[in-house]
Amino acid sequence: MINSVEVAKALFDPKLNSLIKCVETESKTVKEMAAELNEKPSRLYYPIQKLMKLELLKVEREETIGNLIEKYYTSNHLVDQNMSMEGEFARENKEFLLTQVMTSIQRGVEVLRKDLEADPTPDHSSATYRQATASLTLEEWQELNEEIIELINKRQSSSSHAKRYSFSFLSYEADKK
Repeated sequence: MINSVEVAKALFDPKLNSLIKCVETESKTVKEMAAELNEKPSRLYYPIQKLMKLELLKVEREETIGNLIEKYYTSNHLVDQNMSMEGEFARENKEFLLTQVMTSIQRGVEVLRKDLEADPTPDHSSATYRQATASLTLEEWQELNEEIIELINKRQSSSSHAKRYSFSFLSYEADKK
């Protein structure tokens, strides 16, 4: 069983996080990852195995080159554009769900941190943080969550200049402890 505390530690570890980011859009071999991260391949085997154990990296494919088997690693399974897990399904897959939530939050925090620490200050922000509280019935709360997702889905741009933005929503009962 995956330990969500270990997943959180891995996501906030700069070296492990750089490995995850390195292969989120394109699968790569250890050698390719090492070259991109300016690191020796031998120094990546243990961190890669740790990320594999936590299911933050997966082997996408293997290729035989001579007598060697090259593994291509990916983290694109962590980038799910439209994910929603609730009820019994969420409980049955809680470790995966928590991993997804922590991964999404870590990515957003990293973009926000870079914006805030940029010198010179960028012309526009690449991340925003907003928080709102409302008094709603359970039904109104559920309906509002659906309306937010519908609104986002309606706003897909066909412009070639459009950038991809990720929205992570965690809505919860504020008085619950």
